[in-house]
Amino acid sequence: MEKKIKAFSIPHETWYNNSIIDDLRGNPLIKIGIYYEYGGTDGEFLLVWDGIGIQLQAYDDSWEVLAQMPELIALMVRIQTEKLNPTISEFSEMLKGIGFKDITERVEGEKVTFGKDIGKE
Repeated sequence: MEKKIKAFSIPHETWYNNSIIDDLRGNPLIKIGIYYEYGGTDGEFLLVWDGIGIQLQAYDDSWEVLAQMPELIALMVRIQTEKLNPTISEFSEMLKGIGFKDITERVEGEKVTFGKDIGKE
């Protein structure tokens, strides 16, 4: 059975960043989802830094994936409650702290390893 993990990527940090940098308004973002080791996803959504705060952007086919991430929702509540204003870099460290894997492809041809399968915790 193919491994799947809760993970994120930072498009503007990828080796191919000249093609996908920001959202349509020029705001930096993080993509979050449940991903399979050899490609594909159960769904993904965006967190966009829009100058006002961090905005969640998700289509209805990703809501089930979001529902599988209560630790992410708890992190977002903590950010609001504590009136934090993390940068994308700081937020990515927070994501790692709650068990999400950084799968950003920073070097062309580099294979990002998956580690622990979310089904095997």
